[in-house]
Amino acid sequence: MNQRKIGKDMGREHIEIIKKALEFRKTEYLPMEVIDVPGIYNAYFTLNPDSVKLVPDTENFDSIWVNCYSWIQEIIEKNQKGDVIRKDKFGIVQQVLNDKKSSYFTIKHPLAGKDSLDGYTFPATADDSDPIFKYLREKIAEKYSDRFIDGFIDPGFFETSQMLIGTQEMFYKIADNVNFVAEVFERVADYYKLLVPKFKNAGSHMITLIDSIGSNTGLVLNPKTWQKYFKNTYIKFFKYVHEQGLYASLCVDGNSQEILDDLFDMGIDLYFIPDINTTGIKVIKDKLKGKICLKATIDMKSTLALGTPKMIIKEAEDLVENLSSPNGGFICEVIRWYRPEYPPENVIASAEGFNKYRKAAY
Repeated sequence: MNQRKIGKDMGREHIEIIKKALEFRKTEYLPMEVIDVPGIYNAYFTLNPDSVKLVPDTENFDSIWVNCYSWIQEIIEKNQKGDVIRKDKFGIVQQVLNDKKSSYFTIKHPLAGKDSLDGYTFPATADDSDPIFKYLREKIAEKYSDRFIDGFIDPGFFETSQMLIGTQEMFYKIADNVNFVAEVFERVADYYKLLVPKFKNAGSHMITLIDSIGSNTGLVLNPKTWQKYFKNTYIKFFKYVHEQGLYASLCVDGNSQEILDDLFDMGIDLYFIPDINTTGIKVIKDKLKGKICLKATIDMKSTLALGTPKMIIKEAEDLVENLSSPNGGFICEVIRWYRPEYPPENVIASAEGFNKYRKAAY
């Protein structure tokens, strides 16, 4: 495909086309967001961002997914296999596998065995993350000032709470001490709220909260419990994001069918679906199309990992034709990922499939 680099020729129109999609103003072409951006993507602090290269045929991307796990992490040691053992600001200890089969996994939960916050102190400030945001601000100013910046808080409130308490123990506590879990959840949100103005100062236009509250079949907890004890924290967080003059976005890993109606109460501008086949493209279309801007990747759990390039191109077509509206409202996401990477031919096929709808930009 004969392409030109839009960033050089179109100035800040990348930013405008994302805004048009978010606000349901007709876009000239399908907007694209990427994560594999030189100098920015660090794969949860497991990758040198200067080693990153753009996925072929995504050079004219419009938006950057800026992600990080937790902003301050101390490397404690390396084990005999060469795995990095690190601790974050919450006191969560993780192991990063040297063989690159996964990003990380938690080996110490600071609130395991506790029924209250006695003896534990949440971080009161995020100021020690300023050097990281300074780096981000400088890179954006140097290379990407014409692109829309999507600041990801990943993991979000629920997943961070799981890391603090321990996954199995947290679900036991939801059953017999849900007020404690809700308190932890809200305190986690208070910390991440401190990062919002820092993202803005670094150049972000939107904050996306990504949370793993879905399984392959539905929510990981009773929807009524989620609505009673956790939903309001999301609402307050997104209200704060809007008060900072930023767009607000939510991503739910897993099947989210049971809470799609709740998204309207949250006031979000965008809903990001990384595993569309888990909830179902028809369900998403019927509930949200034309009402909340949607963003989707080729299904990261199934098609992108296990499909063929032909299947991926077909899924890209299905996503655009089912989820976009005449006035925009859809953004595509191309992802290579890391630890482990998806099959290169599948990643390239995803860009090819979406680029069919970006021809007006060439």
